[in-house]
Amino acid sequence: MAFRQKPKQPEFQDLKGILAQSKDTDNATYQTLQILIERLTQFQFLTLADVDNKQSADDAAKKFATKFASYITKNDDTAQLPNSIQLLAGSGITLDYSIPNKLTISSTGGGGSYYDAPLTDGNPDETDLIFANGECVIVQVPNAP
Repeated sequence: MAFRQKPKQPEFQDLKGILAQSKDTDNATYQTLQILIERLTQFQFLTLADVDNKQSADDAAKKFATKFASYITKNDDTAQLPNSIQLLAGSGITLDYSIPNKLTISSTGGGGSYYDAPLTDGNPDETDLIFANGECVIVQVPNAP
């Protein structure tokens, strides 16, 4: 039977060095790769054994979540994630968690007592839209009672 070396965790610091050789830091590809390498570095010590462990959600959050990152959560998880923000539905909004790993946001209203309409010159025969800086001007018109 052939000898196999013990698997080791991947190293990502050398990738940052290679990426740093690029002088075009404003390029979207450069920025995407930079963020990807940073995120991979955060989780490089996560092993299958850690995933297979039956950890509570609190333990997993303490071990793998970055305390300095911001998270939007379903529940108030500020004890485990100090920078987390709980997502709450406002007036006329419903949050549906019935599909696993999905959040559906629905509006249950007409959007208030106004609607948006383009501003025109008022000529009923040959209407012209009013533009400002190349954009059509939109005004809010009250709904009829």
